[in-house]
Amino acid sequence: RSPSREDVVTNNRARSVINRNLEMGKTITANMIEVKSPGKGLQPNRKKELIGSQIKRSMKDGDFFYPSDLLKNQVQSRSYKFNRSWGIPVRYHDFQILLNKSNPDLLEFHLSYKDLERNISKLFVKEYDLNLIVHCPELFEEDHILDLCSVDENYRQRSIQQMQRVINVTRELQKYFPHTTCPLIVTNVGGFTSNAALPISERNRLYEILLNSLSQVDSSGIEIIPQTMPPFPWHMGGQQFHNIFIESSDIVEFCESENYRVCFDVSHSKLACNHLGYSFKRFTESVAKVTAHLHLADAKGVDGEGLQIGDGEIDFLALAEILGKVAPIASFIPEVWQGHKNEGEGFWKSLENLEKWF
Repeated sequence: RSPSREDVVTNNRARSVINRNLEMGKTITANMIEVKSPGKGLQPNRKKELIGSQIKRSMKDGDFFYPSDLLKNQVQSRSYKFNRSWGIPVRYHDFQILLNKSNPDLLEFHLSYKDLERNISKLFVKEYDLNLIVHCPELFEEDHILDLCSVDENYRQRSIQQMQRVINVTRELQKYFPHTTCPLIVTNVGGFTSNAALPISERNRLYEILLNSLSQVDSSGIEIIPQTMPPFPWHMGGQQFHNIFIESSDIVEFCESENYRVCFDVSHSKLACNHLGYSFKRFTESVAKVTAHLHLADAKGVDGEGLQIGDGEIDFLALAEILGKVAPIASFIPEVWQGHKNEGEGFWKSLENLEKWF
């Protein structure tokens, strides 16, 4: 058959939006819904499912509908209570929106390389009584992927320069978070290869190169915390193989001998344990000792990363019990894939689940 206009706009990533302000609980009618392109919410071929239903959140003219708007029980943001410091991942453009919806103790700013060029004084108009964490970009200008362990000296020096830029921006951000005495910078330090994982005998060399790189940056007043990694990350150009911050023995030896701490990404490390056939419980008991901060998301198989809490294989009750004993002061954020969509909907669902255990 010939495609209808609705088919065409769906294929062009059009989405359904509301064309007026509407309070929660009001009934949605057909004349309230419009189709706009490009979009980021509910496909227009599902708008009939919205008609006649009661709106589950207050919306403003131009807001997108999302698949969750069709659910009977929709998770709403609220104040949460945890037995450790917690926060949410944010960007410059959405941190204030998300902050207004809940009561985090910290904000973790996930920077892009373009953010490093922005005038921070024009983005922040007041100070915040919150802790600050910064997530270093992995990708920089001209498709440069940060690799502080590169054996290519020119490439490594460029990575060191980019790391210094992130540190400098973090110091600027700290001025607006005076409660933070020593900001953490979460980073993937590199150490990946394209064709196959390196043998164990060659991993120590990468850790030595990393230490040399870190010694060349001025990180005074800042704590750099390498992130635990999955076995098969995706970078520009396709799937890679990670070689360091994968196995618990390497991680603990590096941290204890060199006085570093890590960001324990439980989704990444669950995938690594699945791939290597290791006990995730033993991994957690070991790495928790050197953990400063946690990224919490579920995982499945060897590449099912960043899943919503409860959608994967991680036993979060057991995880919480271990972390409560071994790493009771480590902070955390939920880091589910696309969690920021619909004003943080995925994060609020994660926090709703995690509150049962943490």
